[in-house]
Amino acid sequence: MDNACLLKDEYSLAKTWPLYLTLFVSSVISSYFLSSISWQSQIIPIWLPAGIALVGCYLWWWRFFPAVFLASYIFNFSVNPNFDAATLLSVTSLQNVMIASGAGLQAMVGSALLRYWLDNPLRQWHNKKTLYFIFIVGIFVNLISASIGVSALALFSPHYAVADLQLKFIFWWFADSLGVLLALPFILSLLNFRQVKTEQRKARWIILYSVSALFIIIILLTKFFITSSNIHANELITKEVKVIENGIYRQISSSIEQLSLLAEFLQQNPDVSRAQFHAFVYNLTRSSNTLKAMSWNPLIKQNDKLQHEKKLTQIYDKKTTIRGKPLAINDDIVYVKFISPEQSNRKAIGFNVYSNPSRKKTLDSTMVNYQPQATPIIQLVQSFNKEPAFLLFFPVFAQTMPTKNTADKKLIGFATGVFLAEKIIANAISASQQKLFHYQLYEQNKNKWFLSNATDSQIKSTDINQYFSYSFDVAGQTWYIHLFAKKSYLNQQQQQEFLQFYLLLLVIATTIVTSLLLMHNRQLQLNHQVEQRTESLQKAMQAANYANKEKSQFIANMSHKIITPMNSVIGFAQLARASSNMEEIKSYLQHIDVASDLLLHIVNNIIDISKIESEKLYLTDAAFDMHLVLTRIYSLFEGEASTKKLRWHLIDNIPADMTFLGDQTRIEQILINLCGNAMKFTHSGDVSMSAELLAVTDNKAHLSIKVKDTGIGITAEGIEQLFKPFTQADDATSRGFAGTGLALTIAKKLSQLMAGDLSVASKVGTGTSFIFTCWLPLTSTKPKATVFSHHSWQPLVRQNEESRQGNVGLTTQPASYPDEISVLKVLVAEDNRINQKLIKTILTKLGIDAVMVENGQLAIDYLQRESVDVILMDCQMPVLDGYQATKKIRAMPEYADLPIFALTADVDSRSKEKALSVGFTKHLAKPINIEQLTAYLLEVSKVVISKYNNFK
Repeated sequence: MDNACLLKDEYSLAKTWPLYLTLFVSSVISSYFLSSISWQSQIIPIWLPAGIALVGCYLWWWRFFPAVFLASYIFNFSVNPNFDAATLLSVTSLQNVMIASGAGLQAMVGSALLRYWLDNPLRQWHNKKTLYFIFIVGIFVNLISASIGVSALALFSPHYAVADLQLKFIFWWFADSLGVLLALPFILSLLNFRQVKTEQRKARWIILYSVSALFIIIILLTKFFITSSNIHANELITKEVKVIENGIYRQISSSIEQLSLLAEFLQQNPDVSRAQFHAFVYNLTRSSNTLKAMSWNPLIKQNDKLQHEKKLTQIYDKKTTIRGKPLAINDDIVYVKFISPEQSNRKAIGFNVYSNPSRKKTLDSTMVNYQPQATPIIQLVQSFNKEPAFLLFFPVFAQTMPTKNTADKKLIGFATGVFLAEKIIANAISASQQKLFHYQLYEQNKNKWFLSNATDSQIKSTDINQYFSYSFDVAGQTWYIHLFAKKSYLNQQQQQEFLQFYLLLLVIATTIVTSLLLMHNRQLQLNHQVEQRTESLQKAMQAANYANKEKSQFIANMSHKIITPMNSVIGFAQLARASSNMEEIKSYLQHIDVASDLLLHIVNNIIDISKIESEKLYLTDAAFDMHLVLTRIYSLFEGEASTKKLRWHLIDNIPADMTFLGDQTRIEQILINLCGNAMKFTHSGDVSMSAELLAVTDNKAHLSIKVKDTGIGITAEGIEQLFKPFTQADDATSRGFAGTGLALTIAKKLSQLMAGDLSVASKVGTGTSFIFTCWLPLTSTKPKATVFSHHSWQPLVRQNEESRQGNVGLTTQPASYPDEISVLKVLVAEDNRINQKLIKTILTKLGIDAVMVENGQLAIDYLQRESVDVILMDCQMPVLDGYQATKKIRAMPEYADLPIFALTADVDSRSKEKALSVGFTKHLAKPINIEQLTAYLLEVSKVVISKYNNFK
């Protein structure tokens, strides 16, 4: 708005009316100038008045609209060749008013965008706004005048075809766009030229010179292109005329050749049967659309008429006479014996062709020179519409000894074809050629054409570009064809070529003008970029300092969380090494086991949070029983609640018949973290877990599970930090209650992956409520029976139980392993030496003497030499990893059922699915759970022993 006010003050009409008048006169003069140098169909490559109108409305706003309207109205009237005073009250005046209004409206819209949004494009320092000017004001706004102008032509000049209006719209749009892109920078560079600084003046000189040179180049290129296009059009006409001439000759020759084949057949088979004749003609004409019919016309004396009538009666099983009285007493008879197709030409059978004067003349000519002869054009009596055709008679001679003397040949009849002239011409002149030419065909000495694709009025119109005439000999008849090249069709074809050319011009001009404006505004843009980059640098420094601080905090947190259990591991390991008391050593090892589980829990949490942040944590989608999950969680914490004398409640309000699809393991992980926290921070009172069904939409259930306690509570500041990684409510809490500070962060992220959330409400000293919500699909599939697996959160539960018993080092005594496990032949593929030693030791304790190899390829090689009962396969190995090796083993039919256990540090659900999909039997996560491995091996040993007993 400020820019509009400044323009109003700077370019008040009272002070700048000479400039106003100059732009008005320039618009009119440039219109006449560009119209005078336009070529073909009034195509003007650059319409400068569109740019002048935009500048005028930008400077004086609506005050320049009358000048735009008047300049356009005057020009459009003056170019009308039939202009007179009465035209001012005609529909032409309405048309010109509509066109002038469109030009004014376009200038107003474009100038509004400049005045109230983009400002002067020469004062822009935003590249984006410069591009907006080019593509919005310079190109797309010009659709307004083109749309209104073409609509006016469609309303008031109905002689325009739709295709012509479409092309005119595009050319109108392109011309206005080029006019705006060239005229506006040129004129704005001239404004206040002497008042600007020297450096700016030099930059404006570059714009003035460049735009002037671009204008001249576009005009010259357009002239050259149109001249070349006209030459090409003339060459095209000449070439197509020759093609048409050759095509007609080819069609005529083809017609004669078809008839000659029939004549040859009849000469070799003078007594041909009716069926043989039809079969031969069918094969001869089935691929031709020029033949209406073919017939066999024997030549007989009048004395033989009765004899041949008897034969006709025998052939057609009914009395058939030879009709047609001879024109002279001694004339022979040439009658139709066979004709195909017969059904539509049955009346012609028995007709004496020689009784027709015109056809007799043709037959006499054939008898004289023994060459095929055509009749003049006839109108077929079988045709409902006019269908010009001609008969072609081909002489058939009796089969005698070869002779060069035609007088020795005996003429026995004629093979006759009825050829459609229109089909011959249609085959010779293609559809595109018919669009290019009007044609008329005449017979010799006839003033009326017998075939044409245009009326006489069309031929006589001014739409004719060139005229050609050729004569053809059609088996003794002379035809003339007149070809008239259609200017309208040529114009359409050229306009298609011009369209591509002008589009290229527009692209080139747009590119050059854009480059000029961007270069002109470069200094301002660079200054602004320096300011922006300075500010960005400051922000980047702040972000870097914050990131560095976060990194330091992360390292400090992790150092503390990891070193604490690591100290226990190292310390108790040193004590065990120094002690000789076995009971004491076992106690130390139990402490090491607890610390190792805690360390594994920390690492698993870090892995989970990293996968969540990198969006690489994927949830499974399996049927499960939520009621069973809730009951199991309740049972898990029932002992701890009893030890701490807390009231522990489960309220399950989810309908009993509902089964869900989801990741049961992750849901249990969330609930155990929430319930574990509630138990940890509650010393007296109640802890409850309540589940509700909020809604069911599109077969998806919205669930809410609330864990409420009467514990110490959380401050408002603590709640803000609660879900940030590696933080607890406050430092005092962190010191008083152990934890990584990752559990709630992971729980919240997991809930969000389930399209839900994790919220908290708390009051210090009163208690805390965590509400976990999620959306889960419903299913009718029954869930598989599930048992507790070795999850990453189990060590925490174990610690809670141990703390409750008052002896952190107390663990379950190792089970005794069945002797049948020792019968197994086990192959282990593991590349890490330490892991090899660990697995070897574990298996040795189980009584198994395992074979160790270092990669998958060595495992396959060993398997081909020796039989084994089970393979423990690491997934990540050199040469050939576990996945590839398992695929190859499964490809061997004899090992399709061989148990193969995957050993991997990745416990992600996708990893398990991948392992099972490639052929692994079981999936074991590192560090290896000895009890789980023992259970799996025991399953295999039972199968092996069973097979052995069956074999015996």
